[in-house]
Amino acid sequence: MRAFLIALALSACVPELEQQIAPIDRPIAIAVIAEPAEAAPGTSVAFHAVIATPGGEATAPTLAWSYCTTPKPPTEDGAVAPACLDDPGVALDGASADASGKLPGKGCQLFGPLPAEQGARPRDPDPTGGFYQPLRVRGAIDGTDLATIGLARIACDLANAPPAAVADFRARYHANLNPPAPTLTLDGAPLDGATIAAGATVAITAAWSADAAEAYVAYDQASATVVDRREGLRATFHITGGAVASDTLGFGEAETGTAVVDAFTAPTAPGPITIWVVLRDSRGGAAVSRATVSVE
Repeated sequence: MRAFLIALALSACVPELEQQIAPIDRPIAIAVIAEPAEAAPGTSVAFHAVIATPGGEATAPTLAWSYCTTPKPPTEDGAVAPACLDDPGVALDGASADASGKLPGKGCQLFGPLPAEQGARPRDPDPTGGFYQPLRVRGAIDGTDLATIGLARIACDLANAPPAAVADFRARYHANLNPPAPTLTLDGAPLDGATIAAGATVAITAAWSADAAEAYVAYDQASATVVDRREGLRATFHITGGAVASDTLGFGEAETGTAVVDAFTAPTAPGPITIWVVLRDSRGGAAVSRATVSVE
């Protein structure tokens, strides 16, 4: 079974990855996108899974969706409890790449800052102060089992904060929005439909608008105040052939870049190549662009 793709929120720093993730050698969910990107428990959310395969994107996969209802014990590492794979959970409506369902009403107790029982330890937020409802996506694509855990950001009240900070947070915080899909170009022209010589190395640009990185506020425990911040952005490349110089490129919260450039080396054999770029913001939002190029 394919290992999990955990759609974790990006921290303020963009770490270097220790292994290559760009080549698609079997079906894999490269993104699970929630719309809206952040919502309160009890709100209906629509999801879309982008399934990449060696032959291109799976357009009509058969998938089973469910919300996980098993919280991760504080003693366990990782973003979600391993039991989420077997947890029957709460089924969503949908059996393909698209599904929808109301976020479980106790999300902030099970996965957020509000302990589910007296004396229990609240969950730790991500670096942006966010909390996430896990959901499971399972299916079989081209004979390969697929199991993916996605994370939907949930809106929860502040816990253990002074009343003034709680009021300030409620007044100024706005729910996250998904970033726009990046624009993919080659030498200033659209990447989709481009022709690349076999074995050649070219520069692919993924660009986005300046407002893709949203301003937001977060609670700072050290000062017990609400502080202003700005999202970081990260672009991850996935390809069905050839190689890229960097799987992931991006900018931290202190940076203001609006484009990344990656070197793509085409395979020596002719044929079509599909390229995906997943743009993620540091609060869990995501968008995907896809292009098909011809290698000749």
